[in-house]
Amino acid sequence: MDSQIANLPGISPTDLELLRKVEAGLPITADVSRADILLCTPLAKDKAIVAFHAIPNSISSLYRKDAGGRILNTEEQPLLMQALNSGSGGRRQREVLSNGAPVIQDVFPIHNQEGKVIGAMLVETNMIAHERQRRRNRHFRQAVVWMQEMCARGELESGAILPRFSLYDGVYMVDPTRTVVYMSGIAANLFRSIGITPEVREQRLAALEPCDREIVERVFATHACHTERVENDDGRIWVRSAIPLRMPTISWRNYWLALPWTPFAAHSAGDGGVDAVLVLLHNATEAVQKERELNVKSAIIQEVHHRVKNNLQNIAAILRIQARRVQSDEARQHLTDAVNRVLSMSVIHEFLSQDEHRPINVKDVCQRIASQVKQVSANPEQEITIQVQGSAVRLPASQATPLAMVVNELLLNAVEHGLKDRPHGMIRITLEDQGDAVLLQVEDDGSGLPPDFDLAHTAHSLGLQIVHTLVTDDLKGALRMESIMVTGESGPAVAGARAIVTFPKRSGRAS
Repeated sequence: MDSQIANLPGISPTDLELLRKVEAGLPITADVSRADILLCTPLAKDKAIVAFHAIPNSISSLYRKDAGGRILNTEEQPLLMQALNSGSGGRRQREVLSNGAPVIQDVFPIHNQEGKVIGAMLVETNMIAHERQRRRNRHFRQAVVWMQEMCARGELESGAILPRFSLYDGVYMVDPTRTVVYMSGIAANLFRSIGITPEVREQRLAALEPCDREIVERVFATHACHTERVENDDGRIWVRSAIPLRMPTISWRNYWLALPWTPFAAHSAGDGGVDAVLVLLHNATEAVQKERELNVKSAIIQEVHHRVKNNLQNIAAILRIQARRVQSDEARQHLTDAVNRVLSMSVIHEFLSQDEHRPINVKDVCQRIASQVKQVSANPEQEITIQVQGSAVRLPASQATPLAMVVNELLLNAVEHGLKDRPHGMIRITLEDQGDAVLLQVEDDGSGLPPDFDLAHTAHSLGLQIVHTLVTDDLKGALRMESIMVTGESGPAVAGARAIVTFPKRSGRAS
């Protein structure tokens, strides 16, 4: 939900601050109201803009997408324009159908300190949800009205700290005498599950858990919202969010709904204090336990990747020792190539040991592999520069691993064949993120491809066989190799070789 408040033209800093306070309380108000809430500000006498759209977490939204930034007019929203122009709110039933049911619309004008209307809060409720709310306990209905009016006055700014309220969360309401005047069926079932049987009629707050009393008293004392997660000895984890409610002096909504002020009128703070506290109860036990199990599994997997990386590096070290002892140059070269292949795989496991869920930045992988190839394979008498350029492409491990092998083999091929017997050489690795696909180019400034080179017949080159298999089978892509030609005074001439790999991106879930 993107806020448009910062972009509103011609608004004073004081009014902007009030709108920000209103915006802060909108998400939790939308959840408890089970309604979409739009914060609108005027653009002209007959036009307004949706500065913020609070989408409810407790019910499906009436809108297919965020309405923030939408321009509204008098024909579409007559009650909204009436509130912006005259300062009077009201209710109407919208003719437009949404999800197969009419929409009940309540509009609250927003006044600044001088009494000027600077915006309006538009509460839209699906008719089915409205009927369900209408049949609920009158104390809860009154609490919803108070929340909406407090939000429109910017008095629920502290609600921004609260977690979202869902359809399966419980709720209860406490009056100034610390009596629980309302408890939802979900909240009652939660308390029954721990051996506390709520009374059918009003009961004292002291009958609940100590943490209930503590958070309610904190709200009465501070006049602000509070949230607390309590983990009990039995492994139960409940999150309580408490909201202060204040009884407005004048309420067109209460007149409209004929909601009595009792039992709060006799105990009203009357001085801007707290007249009631609404407590939202969320059982987070299962979610937290699953999160902890996933964290443990993730830590174990990362440790496995770390150990695999170490084992691969040990294997590479053994192969290096073996390469120093063999007499045949051909055997030594084969062992050196094997060292590079093992190390290219260890690079991926090193990245996975840091965070297995995060996509791997293959540009960093290419840098590491380039450094390893220079250290292991390059002739000490040669001066070879390897550049890595292009996009910082991020891929899942299922694609990063074969791509690392491809880069390794193409670098080895360029060093051993393209730049062979040359004192100087340049190899350039280029990555390009094409949205749904990735382009990889590895080019050198060497002698180019042999005149009779045919990629389809590479039986003589183990490295190119590996590259072709990885690109076509693992990456589901295509490989093309070509000589780089330049035109000079004496005509066209070979200036190196280029390998081009393209393959489609795969999502992390597909890995």
